[in-house]
Amino acid sequence: MSSPAQPWRIQRLGTLFLSFAFAVVGLGVSINARIKANQAVKEVYNAAPQGAVVNVNTKDISDAGSVVLAGCALQVVLSALFIVFVFFPRRTTALSLRIQGWLLYFCGLWLLATLIPFDVFFATRQAKVSATLDGISVPTAEIQNIEQTLGLSPYYKDASYLKLVAILPWFAFLFAVIAGVILQVAAGQITFANSKNNGKEP
Repeated sequence: MSSPAQPWRIQRLGTLFLSFAFAVVGLGVSINARIKANQAVKEVYNAAPQGAVVNVNTKDISDAGSVVLAGCALQVVLSALFIVFVFFPRRTTALSLRIQGWLLYFCGLWLLATLIPFDVFFATRQAKVSATLDGISVPTAEIQNIEQTLGLSPYYKDASYLKLVAILPWFAFLFAVIAGVILQVAAGQITFANSKNNGKEP
């Protein structure tokens, strides 16, 4: 039910739950991607012959993925907190709802600003792998042969665990924005109800 003290209660609960749920999904796939990426890098290191020094540089997508992970984690915490607030009507004020909406807008903006570069890196870039053996640089063709033997691809777009990060957190972004809009509308309803009540006073 909805009331002037608790406007759009069901809508707030629904959108906040979806914001929370998809942020959890985004956080989960981001953590999984970090674990799988570390495992893939270790496979390359372990396959290197004795005396070889291997360097795998994935800093571009790794840094972007870390920020996506942090954004999803923040959204999980805030969405869960705001869901709890729904059950405390005495603390529901227009200002508190507006602040909640702004914070979720911030989460949405955070994810938007990080998912765009992440998706660009995912679609267009690859891990930079180099190696030296007894101080002599290993040819790129030899490195590619080792990667093929291991069943690994340097291209980010070939990694299914990165694909999940490139897609699923967009739903967290979407519902952060939707929940933010619902919270702002609910705040407006409280402000409108208060103004009507003040107008009725003699």
